Amino acid sequence: MMGTMNMKQLAATLCIWVLHLLLFAGCGVRQTPLVTLYAGAGLRPAVESIRVVFEARTGIALEVDYAGSGVILARVQDDPLADLFLPGDAWYVERLQALNGSVVETVSVARLIPVLAVAPGNPKCIRGLRDLSRPDVTAALGHPKACQIGRTARGMLGRVGLDWDAVADKESLTVNELVTWVKMNDVDVALVWDSTARAVGDSVDLVPVSLQAGEISPVTCALLSTSRDRSVAQSFMHFMAGEEGQRLLRENGYSGVVE
Repeated sequence: MMGTMNMKQLAATLCIWVLHLLLFAGCGVRQTPLVTLYAGAGLRPAVESIRVVFEARTGIALEVDYAGSGVILARVQDDPLADLFLPGDAWYVERLQALNGSVVETVSVARLIPVLAVAPGNPKCIRGLRDLSRPDVTAALGHPKACQIGRTARGMLGRVGLDWDAVADKESLTVNELVTWVKMNDVDVALVWDSTARAVGDSVDLVPVSLQAGEISPVTCALLSTSRDRSVAQSFMHFMAGEEGQRLLRENGYSGVVE
């Protein structure tokens, strides 16, 4: 059965592992605990920032596989020792549970907000979703089966009556590549996460879009039954959802669970 996070677990779990590390040192045994994490590519800047602090603080190593959420959903099922699953939307966690029942515990980590990324100065004067269908605009979208931004884009285009094939001049498996295409002037516009666009600084401008319920993606981290040491995996999961992890998320341009 899925559990929910107790905010006191972080301190307790970290203390346990500090004690373990001291015991290993005292016995002359050198061991490095390892956590394997499958993470959505759009979360990489924040996860890497959190990973550096967490590893320095605890001595626990984090091994991360980044890809589109649909891709890591397939990969995590093939890994008999996977610890954590962090896709771009809670839907993938629910899907994993439906497929193999491996989800033991979940915590809410962040929210991903869709925006339009355009060239600096917005030379094509793109103001909203409907502009993606203009004949003078080249648009890029995520592949709906590969990444969450693609699933979101499909729903948003359908909501305003736009045909996918008439809009998508290019498709990508990751939101990161979509932003790169805009940055390199390969396309005029791409629907991406605001955090991904902010990660490239002044290389792109952001155009907010009108959003409806369900179009902001809740990011959930899942502890898996295949984890070799659940207490070690939990320590990173709870660190990410705790006060310091949330601060690092915000510093990297992400919307935390509570703003």
